[in-house]
Amino acid sequence: MSPLSHSFEDLAQSLRILLEANFSAERGGLLRVDRAEAAGNVESALTGVLNAFHSLYDAMSKAGLQSEPAWYATPELATMLVLRNARHHNHAHKIRTVYNYYAHETEKLGEFEHYVFVDFPVEDNGGDTFDVYLSWNDLESLLLMPAKEAAVKAETADAVRKYLRADRFGEYASAARLSPSRVMFNVVPLIANAGCKVARHLTGKIDIRSTEAESFLRLFNVLGQADTEKPEVYIRAVAWN
Repeated sequence: MSPLSHSFEDLAQSLRILLEANFSAERGGLLRVDRAEAAGNVESALTGVLNAFHSLYDAMSKAGLQSEPAWYATPELATMLVLRNARHHNHAHKIRTVYNYYAHETEKLGEFEHYVFVDFPVEDNGGDTFDVYLSWNDLESLLLMPAKEAAVKAETADAVRKYLRADRFGEYASAARLSPSRVMFNVVPLIANAGCKVARHLTGKIDIRSTEAESFLRLFNVLGQADTEKPEVYIRAVAWN
């Protein structure tokens, strides 16, 4: 198996693991039984997905596909690399999920806290993704860091903000009478968008040797883009022990 094929296989398997961790935490009820375990599973699975994107970026570059597409010039892909590097370099609290943000920032575990959740609907009729929400406050702090310290170029930081339509996030918080630090965005549709951007460059260039790799490659080739221009915004109170 080529490094390119291996990297996509890693991405497919990490996506499966994230889906399973999310299902266990939310629908399986693990959050209500053991918040720390559930959150840890989701955080670790998400790190795996982001690392797999970085590995795929490296493998595509070594295979001569570095300009197909140009990752840092493509906001959907640049966002994955920015999130991955934040976790890898321990910047901005590693861009926490809402589970860890709540656990770290609430005064008392088990008390309800209100957050603004920003979701990005998929263009397909009736299409949707599952939800893993990340802290915009963490990501914004990373994007505001000096470029040399954060290892994020100014043009990349600007592209990520524009892609997420982050200029509106403060308005959403204000309308809900909450601090902008309470804004969370769903990373899963952004992962799907990134997958769609690379899939067409991989078709016919990688060996498929698992059901997961076959399924995700097919999905990314037909899935509509999640619309960051017209997000779904809602307020929700959460509490975990």
